[in-house]
Amino acid sequence: MMISPRERTDREDTPLLMAYYVLIIAITVVLVTSVAGQAAMRKTLTPRISIEEQYDDNIDLEAENETSDWITLISPGLSLELEGSRTLLNLDYEAGFSFYRDNSSRDSIRHRGEITWEQRLTSHLTINVSDIVARSEDPIVESEGIIEDIQTEREISFRNTGEASLSYDFGVEDQITVGYRNNYVDDRSTDNEDSQGHEGFASLEKWFGPRFGFGLTPHYNRGKFEQGDDFDQYGTDITLNYRWQPNKRFYVRYEYLDHDFDDPATTTQRNDYQVHKELLGLDMTLGPHTEVGLEAGYYFQDYDNGNSTDGLSFSGALTTSTQRASFGLEGSGGYDEDYFTDENLGSTKFRQVSGSADYIIAEDLNLFISGSYRWEEFFGADDVRDRKDDLWRTTVGLSVSCWRWFTVSLEGIHSERDSDDPSRDFEDNRAMFRITAAYPVRF
Repeated sequence: MMISPRERTDREDTPLLMAYYVLIIAITVVLVTSVAGQAAMRKTLTPRISIEEQYDDNIDLEAENETSDWITLISPGLSLELEGSRTLLNLDYEAGFSFYRDNSSRDSIRHRGEITWEQRLTSHLTINVSDIVARSEDPIVESEGIIEDIQTEREISFRNTGEASLSYDFGVEDQITVGYRNNYVDDRSTDNEDSQGHEGFASLEKWFGPRFGFGLTPHYNRGKFEQGDDFDQYGTDITLNYRWQPNKRFYVRYEYLDHDFDDPATTTQRNDYQVHKELLGLDMTLGPHTEVGLEAGYYFQDYDNGNSTDGLSFSGALTTSTQRASFGLEGSGGYDEDYFTDENLGSTKFRQVSGSADYIIAEDLNLFISGSYRWEEFFGADDVRDRKDDLWRTTVGLSVSCWRWFTVSLEGIHSERDSDDPSRDFEDNRAMFRITAAYPVRF
């Protein structure tokens, strides 16, 4: 019997994924049993359940002939928080049972699990573990109000992002870290591609007195893809720091990336390349509630076939808060890469800006709003990867807290993409009414 590329990828990845999750479960069980009995440990168990009614006017993100539907989502969940002098642990799991009013064949079960664990083994040695696993049929994947990925169909996708690291402190601010990251995307949409990345990394941070510091971060990433565009990626970041006050830092950074495909082609999309970035940056704390970060420089991307691209690279961030409000504004641009997503479009130039605000209208009434815009130009040689996209996302909502365990919220979201490929265009509007009950129990 012939095995399709997708089936082959699934079969090859299954043992690795099973071993990975067995390891995560084993770590969790050992950790919980070892620290749960500590008298000084703060322990909080929070069961919760939310019921959401959502109207979506374009559930398949179509450019034309949009289909709307009402979706009912029932989501029970459970979180556990442990906090001690040497241990910080957060475990969270939520299931989502989605029911479509007009098309019950789309009904599905969503899952989302998350673990963050910081354990100080000795006075100098610390282990950090984090992992997020999600299963959902929602075609828009977003984080903190920004779209991170878009499926071409409303089909089940499975995603995992995990990281484990071990750090050794050998000074007040001096540290050596080694670690591993995993990125996994399994998408049942016919137009998208499964992928998995295995990344090893290390970092060294050394300060020579209170003013001068040095940072070095080498990393290696092995990317595997359903369509066979596997690669090895090597990189190193070098940073020189100058701090004239404890909360004000100036730095110079050089970043190098070497991208080697297993089977290089003569096209730009799959030809090996190197990326060089030279950057100047500034981080400052302005008062007790305001932080600013600025970075600017230039990048060069050189392909082995003689082609090249270059341009400005920059980023900026501002966060501030008052007694009743908090604000955040970020902007960035330059070179980026689209790997370990649904489309895996490769190298891209981009410009992005995002902002968010939260305002406490009354003691139990909160207003929140966020927005983001991203422009991308992909460098690929085929029709799918050689295009420009404009992507918008806006969110506005109200939440009301009743007692200390009951919350009601109303939220509206607009998402839109305008692409050189008309088949990728869409506009999507969602309105959501959500009731959540969560009751923390300390023991």
